[in-house]
Amino acid sequence: MTKIEVYSVSSQNSDGTAKGTSSNPPKRGYMIKINKFIAVLGMIAICWGVPFTGMSLAQSVSDIEHIKNFYVRYMEAIEESDREMINTLKHNFLTQEMQAKMGRLIDATGFDPLLRAQDVSPFGIQTLQCRHLEDDWYMVSYHWGEMDSVGIHIPLRIVKDAEGQSRIGYVTPASERQGYGNQIFDISEVVIEGDKDACTFIETFFKAYVYPYVRMLPSLDQDLERLRQTYFTPDMQKKYVTISQMFLEDASPIDPLIGKADFDAFWYSSIMVAPIEDNIFKIWYNTGYGVTYVKLTVTRQNGEYRISELNLDWSLYSF
Repeated sequence: MTKIEVYSVSSQNSDGTAKGTSSNPPKRGYMIKINKFIAVLGMIAICWGVPFTGMSLAQSVSDIEHIKNFYVRYMEAIEESDREMINTLKHNFLTQEMQAKMGRLIDATGFDPLLRAQDVSPFGIQTLQCRHLEDDWYMVSYHWGEMDSVGIHIPLRIVKDAEGQSRIGYVTPASERQGYGNQIFDISEVVIEGDKDACTFIETFFKAYVYPYVRMLPSLDQDLERLRQTYFTPDMQKKYVTISQMFLEDASPIDPLIGKADFDAFWYSSIMVAPIEDNIFKIWYNTGYGVTYVKLTVTRQNGEYRISELNLDWSLYSF
């Protein structure tokens, strides 16, 4: 985005009159022309200073106040350990999909994605700011303390619900720093090719599996279960349930197939697949904090490939 810098230059003489004029009052007709000229310049400055994004200035200002109102109340509720208010605010200001993703991100990272922190500070509430980036994206920022010269910057996306209410529909993960833009969601659903070679099957299956995560689909759990039932062998379906339960009991509710509790749109382009040996493949992707690995074994049944083994060699995982 082009950055427009507007500089203010003094247009007055020492006596307070406009430069190039005498201190005698100009004629009324001349003043009307000057005022019109100034008005035109003002409109040009607004058009240059506020890039066209398909959103009205009034709407962006309204959303900014909406976001700031939520954040101040949310941070105050956390500071006061008011769990009931925290849940009410999330329910009223976040989409249902973002509420679900927020829980997964907390499990994956250990901190609140809305704050990129585990706690709040009074100084953070006092310094909270919000500005419009482009389209339906905004940047929330605050400073943890007086010595924090860099600050915490959190891009987020606003969407409209069925009633036209503005809600937070996505928050950029901390690992992606200040990344934003609707282009990150330009990901097409992949058709699984189980009747070709094993490597193609693994790649198309994995991309199809993470797609509900990437798009934050309301039917995420059902979609993932359907894919596992279709493309896992019966023994692997049982093993998946056992492994998942093991993680739950260990207070680490991750999806064993992706090695994380969530998969974000920012990570999709980094997905790679490589064979280790016959019918055994390694999948890896970059989360911004490091590379996460998944090891899968396939078998061929009735002319199509199925996943028969999920290796939990901890040396392959990056948390």
